Amino acid sequence: GIESYGGIALNRPVGGVNPSAVEHMARTTGGLGRVVWMPTFDSEHYHRTVQANPNHVPVSRNGKLLPEVQEVLSLMSDLDLSMATGHSSPKESLLLIREAKSAGVSRMLVTHPMLPLVGMSIKIQKQAAQLGAFLEYPAAIALPSGDLSVEDYAHAIREVGPVHVIITSDLGQPLNPVHTDGLIWLLDQLRSHGFTEEEIGLMTKRNPARYLALDDLALE
Repeated sequence: GIESYGGIALNRPVGGVNPSAVEHMARTTGGLGRVVWMPTFDSEHYHRTVQANPNHVPVSRNGKLLPEVQEVLSLMSDLDLSMATGHSSPKESLLLIREAKSAGVSRMLVTHPMLPLVGMSIKIQKQAAQLGAFLEYPAAIALPSGDLSVEDYAHAIREVGPVHVIITSDLGQPLNPVHTDGLIWLLDQLRSHGFTEEEIGLMTKRNPARYLALDDLALE
């Protein structure tokens, strides 16, 4: 009775920003492939700020999206897919959101903006939210071994607003908790910082359902 939804990350192993790969994903998964991530570990921003990668996959040049990115966004609109910004820079993320919206993509997400490898300030996150994007806040970043204290995590959610936030786990790595344990811990922490069950439900259920176009669940 469980359905799992997935997608494709436009890294080098799938040919980078590859419209054919996106279309193949969307048409061969029985409608369960719904998300297109822009390049993550192969992004140009990751290449420049975290680890040099001669095979990195750019999405823009001179402040404009590359033609193949525009083609993918148009295809995503036609196929009713959701976009995630991947490990793009904050400036690129805003550009992607604006251009996706212009192309007719209705569901957009900034991939873990608070992680240092993305580095999006609260001010820019608010701009992304105003443009209609969700902000992804993973549990992994707030763990004792993570990059952010629970207090700063909670403060950031309050600043951006729960209506714009999707909480994920980003867990499952060998040295981290499994997804369920990590989320249970995080949600207990958020309750202790004053978040209501309604706000938690919004960020963990209703907003993710909207992002995946599960309209019936988004209303529950």
